[in-house]
Amino acid sequence: MDKKKNDIIRQETEIPKEVIDKLVQNRENILNNPIKQEKKKFNIKFKKQLIITLAIAASLILIALINPQTNTAIKNALGISTDSGVVTVEEHGIQTELNLTSTYNNREITVTKFVSTKKRFAFDYQFKLDDEKLKELLEKQQSPDRKFPKFATNFQDLDIGLFVDGQTDDIRGGGMYNSTFHVEGDTFYGSVTATLNQEDIPSNAKLTLHIYKLMWQDAEELDQAFTEASKTNSPFGVDNALTYEGDWRFDIAYKPLTQTAETQFSNLSNITNPTASSDALQTTVKFITPLKNDVYPAALLYKDGVRTENQILTQLFNYETGEMALTLSISALDTSSVYTVQVNEIDDFTGEPIEEIGHFDIQNKKVPYPHSETK
Repeated sequence: MDKKKNDIIRQETEIPKEVIDKLVQNRENILNNPIKQEKKKFNIKFKKQLIITLAIAASLILIALINPQTNTAIKNALGISTDSGVVTVEEHGIQTELNLTSTYNNREITVTKFVSTKKRFAFDYQFKLDDEKLKELLEKQQSPDRKFPKFATNFQDLDIGLFVDGQTDDIRGGGMYNSTFHVEGDTFYGSVTATLNQEDIPSNAKLTLHIYKLMWQDAEELDQAFTEASKTNSPFGVDNALTYEGDWRFDIAYKPLTQTAETQFSNLSNITNPTASSDALQTTVKFITPLKNDVYPAALLYKDGVRTENQILTQLFNYETGEMALTLSISALDTSSVYTVQVNEIDDFTGEPIEEIGHFDIQNKKVPYPHSETK
C-alpha cells in the first residue's frame, strides 16, 4: 500500500461548564486553523457566521460545544450495535459479525463487526489488554477524580484506512468520525462510526480495512494543559504517551448495503424546499427555514412523538440563505416510524431552546432494492 491518508477520528466531546464561556469566545480560529492530531493541538475557536460549505470537522466541534442534543451521541456506546442505524440493520437479519484477526508487532487485533453503505461505515474491534502502561493511562482517562471528568473519558484516538481491493487510494475522504472504547476484564473493546461527506464507497466494492495506529495521551497532562490554555484562550498540545503502530489488515466479507428509501415530508411549519436521501444506516435531510444572524439554531428529533438523544449526527446551516442540512441515524429499512424534526433558536451558553423556528415530519417508504449479499 503506497498511499495512506490518515484522517483524524474524533468523538463529540462534552465541554465542562466552568470553561464553556472561554471556549465559546474563541470560535473563529477553528475555521482557519485545522486541528492536527499528531501534536494534539486543540484549537477550539468558532465563527458565528457558519456557512453550509464548512468542513464537517469544524461543524462537528461547533455542535459538540453548543448543541447538547448531540453531546450524548455514542458517548456511552458499548459497540456499534447501539447506533440506531446499525440496530435497524441487525433487526432485519443483515449480517454484521466478522471476527477477523490480524497480527502485527506481536499485537493481535480482532474486528468483530463491520457494516457499510456508500456513505457510512462502522466497526467494532478488540485486543487483549496486557500492557501495564496502557492500563495506567486508561485508568487515568476514566478516573472519577479527574478535574474535567467529562472531557473525552471514553474517546479513543486511532488512524485507519479503507480501501477497495486492488486500489491504492484511501476512499474514506472527509467526514465525521466517532471512536469510543470500553474495558471488560482483560479485553479492550473499541468502536468506530464514520459518516463521509460523499458516497465514496462503491456499491459493489470488496473492502479492506486497515488500522495503522492506536494512540493514548496521559489524561493528567491533558487536563493540566487544558487548564492553562483556558486562562489565556490559547491552543494547547499534549504528545502521545503511548502508540501502537503497524498495519493491521482486515478483508471485509460483506459488500456495502444498497437499500434506499423514499423519504416523505408532512406537517411542514416554516419549512420550504425539503429534500432527503436515505440508505441503510442514515438519512440526510436538507431544507430552508428563516434564520437570524444573532441566534444559534439547533435541531431536536422525535421518534413517534418521543424525543431521541443520539440520532442527529451532523448539522450544517447557512445564515444568509436559511439552508440547513441534517444527517440522521435513521435507516432506510425503518419504514414504520414517523420522525419529527424541530428546529429551535437556542441559548448559546445553556443550550436550551428559546423559541421554535420550524418543524416537519418525515417517514421513509420502502423502495424495492435487493439486500447486500455476502461475498
